[in-house]
Amino acid sequence: MIGSRKLSSVFSWEVIFVAITTLIMAVFYILEVHFIGLVELKAWDLHFRERGPVTPSGMTAFVTIDEESVNREGRWPWPRRRMARLIEAVDRHGARVIGLDMGFFEPDLKLRQQAVLDVRDRLRGNPAGSPDILALLEDAAREEDDDAILAGTIKRLSAPLVLGHFFYDSASRYLPPPPPEDVFERDVCPIVHVREEPEKDRLFEAAGLETNISVVRDATRHSGSFNVKTDPDGAVRWMPLVFRYEGRIFPSLALRMLTVSLPELPLIVKLDAAGVEDIRLGPVSIPTNNQGELLLNFYGPGYTFPHYSASALLHGEVPADCLANRLVVIGNTTMGLYDMRPTAFDQVFPGVELHCTVLENVLQENFLRRSKRSVLLWDLGALAGLAVIFLVLQSCLHGVLIVVSVAALLASYVFLTHYAFLGPGVWLNHLYPPMNLAIAYLGTSVHRYLEEEREKNKIRKTFSLYVHGSVMDEMLAHPERLKLGGEKRELSVLFSDIRGFTTLSEQYSPEKLVPQLNDYLTRMTQVVFDHHGTLDKYIGDAIMAIFGAPWPQEDHPDRACGTAIDMVNTLRSLKRTWEEEGLPVLDIGIGINTGTMMVGNMGSDRRFDYTVIGDNVNLASRLESLTKVYGVAIVVSESTWNLVRGNFIGRELDVVRVKGRLHAVAIYEIMGRKGDGIPAEALDVYHEGLHLYRRGEWAKALELFIRMEEWLPADRPSTLYQARCRGLLNRPPEGEWSHVTVLDRK
Repeated sequence: MIGSRKLSSVFSWEVIFVAITTLIMAVFYILEVHFIGLVELKAWDLHFRERGPVTPSGMTAFVTIDEESVNREGRWPWPRRRMARLIEAVDRHGARVIGLDMGFFEPDLKLRQQAVLDVRDRLRGNPAGSPDILALLEDAAREEDDDAILAGTIKRLSAPLVLGHFFYDSASRYLPPPPPEDVFERDVCPIVHVREEPEKDRLFEAAGLETNISVVRDATRHSGSFNVKTDPDGAVRWMPLVFRYEGRIFPSLALRMLTVSLPELPLIVKLDAAGVEDIRLGPVSIPTNNQGELLLNFYGPGYTFPHYSASALLHGEVPADCLANRLVVIGNTTMGLYDMRPTAFDQVFPGVELHCTVLENVLQENFLRRSKRSVLLWDLGALAGLAVIFLVLQSCLHGVLIVVSVAALLASYVFLTHYAFLGPGVWLNHLYPPMNLAIAYLGTSVHRYLEEEREKNKIRKTFSLYVHGSVMDEMLAHPERLKLGGEKRELSVLFSDIRGFTTLSEQYSPEKLVPQLNDYLTRMTQVVFDHHGTLDKYIGDAIMAIFGAPWPQEDHPDRACGTAIDMVNTLRSLKRTWEEEGLPVLDIGIGINTGTMMVGNMGSDRRFDYTVIGDNVNLASRLESLTKVYGVAIVVSESTWNLVRGNFIGRELDVVRVKGRLHAVAIYEIMGRKGDGIPAEALDVYHEGLHLYRRGEWAKALELFIRMEEWLPADRPSTLYQARCRGLLNRPPEGEWSHVTVLDRK
């Protein structure tokens, strides 16, 4: 985890990174990248499968010319006479409006009818072709004219019938001849409000129109297109409701059936430069995209809507009122015609049922919305919203929590997309917002990992030679607890120095003394590390160590004093080895002070060290030099002693005013750990003597300091006070006497 010192700059980088990825994703979204679009379509289909089938209202149905019908009635295409019987049967069963998902684009000439017409044509202009004979031939041909029979049946229907026609796009190799003008007058949308002419390619711009033959077309006033639109993956999700051809707007089959079924509701198509702005059927606004396509709300797999076999209707095998007051579409579902389409529910969904789906969606106002205008704001809002939420989480969570939060955020967005589908019926983009979130998370995680590694390397580089391995492990595991910049903290600092090293260096050759010094420094440094101290630096033969930084330690005074005792004990072991090897014996003095000091990386831009500075650091150095004056190994300040007296044995040495400080400080000797066997009676005698000395009762004090030799022979502090008492007794001070010792030397 990155330390707080770095968090601001890291987070700023993350904001920039997430902003860039969000912008790139927004551009990809607007450009509609093909591969991502295909995956998006499949993700949308999952909502229908998760929701499951829904029972339609029953206001629509379809009659299918299925495999059973072909087997019973004959192969497709059927004669128009049989189609007339089927349409008549649908009307007889109570259909409210009949729509044909097919067209009658060519005359239906049978061989017998064609033979009669051929005879008629040959007799014309021939003496044998009297008017009576020609009239009889005309009547015979008319009786065999299935197109006329179909047209007559359509005219006699009680329910209005909507014919189907087909538009060709510009990519079609075959284009039929232009239709008669009456097609434009009759089949265009009744009312079109054009606020601004749509730009090219905004609507389905038809290049050709395949319409019904005139005799059939003249039998009804209604016609609509049965064109079906497929997505890039071949599936059907949209159905076009309007088409533009020769500057006019034509309705689809389903839209025309709706206007015929609800004649009191005007159809209004509003256009603008972007395409279709609105399609309104009376008070109902039908949400489409700019191309005038309706996003289908499927009710289930194929044959979910009420449906009946054509042969069953022809033979009266269905209830008489099975189609009562329903909008009925007649279509072909035989496999040979390839009018079976893949949808969200089914890979073989009847094309005729697509028109039923449109009818049901509009009649029940059961719409799904994917308008480019509004959904663009939804999707881009979700894209940016997830990014902002992620940045907020990233700024306050770390580790497993951010992983769990991102996973929860992704799951929440998936739930949101499904709720939008089930509730308001909005198609929210499934991929771009989560992809952006995933990329943002991965990118920032990689960046944070690299920053953490960089931080760890910096820590490792800075402290690998100065702290114990276990401390290094803790520092690397929790670098956020480190503050490498300058800060004021309460720490303990230790100085140790070899006494008389300058004299030794003059007496012994470097070849002999340097290995001994290296051995000494190695052993002493290890003691510092064993107590989890930080080696600040070597100052010649002196060692400076810090406790409580960079890794916080509440017991840093105890660690410092324990280090000092173990350094003295380690030196005893080294002395025996040196004596055996004939090497000079070294003695050390150690000074320790606890207080507030400045700690951190200090130096120039090119070179710096992690160290401590301040008056309390200087005092520790002065205390180390006092070990020579008082003849002891370890001297600590009063602030240190007050914090460790419960764990160590010690005694007050003096109250001194060292050079560079205005105020006097009490100094103490650390003699050992609790339980080390130092007689308590001896310390009581010593402290009583020190008390008498400060009261000016030097004779009594002298007696007690002499008694100290019974317990601690050659005790240097006692010997020092014996000399002071004798001197004061021999030459009593004039005026007021102060027991504070003033030391002018460093």
